[in-house]
Amino acid sequence: YYKVIIESLQTSCDHDYVEYFKKVPNSSFLYTFGVVKLAAAFTIDITMEAQKTHKVLYKTENINGCAFLNNPLMSKVFDATYKSLVVNGSFFKCPIKPKVYYLQNKVLTPVVPSFHPAGRFQLTTRVKMSKSRHPFIMELLWKYKIVRL
Repeated sequence: YYKVIIESLQTSCDHDYVEYFKKVPNSSFLYTFGVVKLAAAFTIDITMEAQKTHKVLYKTENINGCAFLNNPLMSKVFDATYKSLVVNGSFFKCPIKPKVYYLQNKVLTPVVPSFHPAGRFQLTTRVKMSKSRHPFIMELLWKYKIVRL
């Protein structure tokens, strides 16, 4: 058995397609972001690395965002993570329309694969659009610790 301890979540955005991405005041785990331009197509990059050495343990790039949202089961690990982020079952649909959205920073322990080593890690998720001149429109950077019990 193991325990996941979230140490921090840093959020950032391009202030172009996504106007803001921040923690909801007086909330311990709710985050909000405002989409101001229609996002018809986007890709997702995910990188997991050790905090101290930055050794990459897992990396996947250019996941088709709309294909994933239409069928989250295309990846069991991402499906469980996505479901843990969604607030009140309000799943995203493509195209992502301009409005205010919410995510929750609650980790479901089963999300972590059993082969994940103990230690301190960071997981970076970047949402990118080819139409944007920025390297990403949204970024989430989790720092966390895995403790074997």
